Amino acid sequence: AVVSTQSERERDYQFGYTQIMSALMADLILFNSSYNLNSFLGTVDSFLNKMPDYKPKGVAELIRGKSEVLYFPVEFQLQGRQVRDPKVLHIVWPHRWEHDKNPVDFFNSLTSLISSGLDFKVSVLGKTYQDVPDIFREFQSSHPDYITQWGPLDSREDYLTHLGTCDVIVSTADHEFYGVAMLEGLWAGCYPLAPNRLSYPEIYPPECLYNTPAQLTKQLRQLCKNPGLARRKWERVMGQVDMSRYSWEGLKDRYCEMLSIG
Repeated sequence: AVVSTQSERERDYQFGYTQIMSALMADLILFNSSYNLNSFLGTVDSFLNKMPDYKPKGVAELIRGKSEVLYFPVEFQLQGRQVRDPKVLHIVWPHRWEHDKNPVDFFNSLTSLISSGLDFKVSVLGKTYQDVPDIFREFQSSHPDYITQWGPLDSREDYLTHLGTCDVIVSTADHEFYGVAMLEGLWAGCYPLAPNRLSYPEIYPPECLYNTPAQLTKQLRQLCKNPGLARRKWERVMGQVDMSRYSWEGLKDRYCEMLSIG
């Protein structure tokens, strides 16, 4: 076990060292969010201080000087507004079924809503993998009556259409550098609720961000009692978020410029 742990540490160190050296040699470095840029630069100097001999100084600032943020371009497709049930809130969680997306907090919130006697529908989308956290199976087997869709849909068109039937899109992620699915949900008509960390604060207004799982549950409880409130909140958020900052139409010229295309 000791050998395995040491091997993993050496591999992680080599990977980090390679990233830093590649950044130093590059003419321009593009990050897909400010959070991605700052989290990378924030670890550079402390990482290099672990070197046994020569410890270079000021490397992070050298890299920062040739770094820019260029958001990943999302192709927002025009989908007709879907029919929503005006009496029952429809919650969607469209992320990878992996531990770093923190599904435990999401399903714990839903279980709390159920314990309070509140009605809602939930769609759990996203890619599934062989090692699925147990919480997915536990919720599915315990609360099947609340589930509208379980697992990925057959096509991207079906996925986008289904997003259009939902009222609230939720992230509980512990790891996220950007968040394409959340933006797609917002475009489709879902009010976003995301943790006040990672890339989310640079994209969404404060009313969409929560600091604790208890705050997430409280907001969902309020929306379950008044589904129409989610639709009004969505309209307000769409007036605050400039979607062209994240769309292919809004970013394609800058991408072509950066990549020297035509």
